[in-house]
Amino acid sequence: MTIRQKVGLEAEFLLINAKDEIIIPPSGWDRDGFPLLAEIRGTEGTTVAETVTNFKAKEIEIVEDMRKGHTMRMSDVELIKLALYKKANKEIDWNEKEESMGKVKNIHGIDIEDFSDQVVKNNKIQGIRISCGLHVHFSCGEERTFEHEEAQYEQVIIPVGLGEGALAEPTAVTPAYTLAKELLKPCMYLYRHKGYTKKGKTTIHASRLNKPAIEFIIEQMDKAFFERFAAPKAERTKFRQRGFYELKPYGFEYRSLPANAQTMEALPEITRKAFELLNEINAY
Repeated sequence: MTIRQKVGLEAEFLLINAKDEIIIPPSGWDRDGFPLLAEIRGTEGTTVAETVTNFKAKEIEIVEDMRKGHTMRMSDVELIKLALYKKANKEIDWNEKEESMGKVKNIHGIDIEDFSDQVVKNNKIQGIRISCGLHVHFSCGEERTFEHEEAQYEQVIIPVGLGEGALAEPTAVTPAYTLAKELLKPCMYLYRHKGYTKKGKTTIHASRLNKPAIEFIIEQMDKAFFERFAAPKAERTKFRQRGFYELKPYGFEYRSLPANAQTMEALPEITRKAFELLNEINAY
């Protein structure tokens, strides 16, 4: 049995064209459920250096793929005009978005449905306030690897006679007749067990991140970083509140922090804290 712990980083950003306008990122890019937000998804790592390096490598890869004059912007709050908001809405996979939203939870009982980022004036929607988020992925669990074998079989064909006259004899035996006679010969197809052969390895992962562990980690991440990096309370969008997370097959992701210049500079510190909290969980 091996205990494995990993941390991954993911940051949302806005794509800016040469005219300094926010545009919708290409559909082939990694994007949030709301298509205006592109994402840098770094591969998870087992150390601070590996996690941060993987994230930075992905960031550089995205920058290199950008069209000339385009840049990325990470922002606490941006106002998206109504026309662009409508255009982005047309690209939303609503089934996928609703499923994803159902997985987002809050340890303080905050319900996202109670918030709206729409900007309304004279009863008309003017646009939407949007913010970029930094998501920290936590994985910690016991892994066991098993070698397994698979049974091998070989086909056995058993002819079954039906007596004479199954195929009328022609006046002249031709190759086609001989082939047809062979193909029409009734047979039974069975399989005989030959033994076993090694097929490969299967790894089973059992997460140590139960509900108390998740709540502890989120509380500590909030305490260490939320007030330090969050926008002023009156400017926070619905996702930039304390205590948000999303369950994942490997563990969970902490979703409350913004992606901005300050959090990008503090990535090593944030990642180090994440590993320290996983180590603390494993101490019990």
